[in-house]
Amino acid sequence: MIENETILISGAGGKTGLAVCEVLAEKGVKIRAWVRREAYTFPLRQLGIEDFIIGDLLDYSLAERAMQGITTVYHIPPNMNPEELRIADNLIRAAQHQDVQRFVYHSVLHPQVEEMPHHWQKMRVEERLFTSGLAFTILQPTVYMQNLLGYWQTIQQEGKYTVPYSVDAVLSQVDLGDVAEAAATVLLEENHAYAIYELSGPEALTAREISQRISKKIGKIVEAVEIDREEWQHRMLAAGMPVYAVNTLLKMFMYYEQYGMRGNPNVLRMLLGRNPTTFDQFISKEIERTRSATNG
Repeated sequence: MIENETILISGAGGKTGLAVCEVLAEKGVKIRAWVRREAYTFPLRQLGIEDFIIGDLLDYSLAERAMQGITTVYHIPPNMNPEELRIADNLIRAAQHQDVQRFVYHSVLHPQVEEMPHHWQKMRVEERLFTSGLAFTILQPTVYMQNLLGYWQTIQQEGKYTVPYSVDAVLSQVDLGDVAEAAATVLLEENHAYAIYELSGPEALTAREISQRISKKIGKIVEAVEIDREEWQHRMLAAGMPVYAVNTLLKMFMYYEQYGMRGNPNVLRMLLGRNPTTFDQFISKEIERTRSATNG
């Protein structure tokens, strides 16, 4: 990394962007954060970030401005967005025009799977990078352990972990903190050009096994429950989730149920220089955090 270099992080206001920015800020790295709305700057400002691009990732004039004086960009695409390929094309073109040296792309484990549209779009973006002339690095994380936290209240109050796919579908997971740490390593070191890194934790677990692990940790029986996907669909649409996102997630759930999703932890172990976080370590930390918050 060039001394005093500023790194551009797109999608900086999301959970992945915040996690990466936090690790980089702790290391004293200068960050230019691209967020969609002003409100998303508030938690980033608390990290000491002051350089922002605010607006649509499809706005080419913003992309040009974002890339000015930048040698490294970390592109985190918006979740379940039908315009992901156009967004990436926009940023790649601006990076080429502004002579950006390194383009790190936050992809997904197994982007080759055409049955999951958001994975398939990421494969198309990866292909664009192959022919871009940019020194690219591609990170392919699997499902975040932190996704469980969306169910945490129901788990604690009702003793149920509900998922819209088979409770026996096997999924590799990864801790978001590990992903952020690995991303920082890639961004701050100069020997990762043209690499594609799969990022997976050390275990592949079913929802049933996850429930059993949580039960032991909290001393209360937690049951894994498969909910009807049609019921889930109606609830999400009623809550305002975009149709594209709902349909894409439904296809993902069906893929999980039929095939699962497995990864290997060796690459992440190499990037971290330590063993990746286990699910038990993650859930123990979350339980402790919850207790601390409750006790003030």
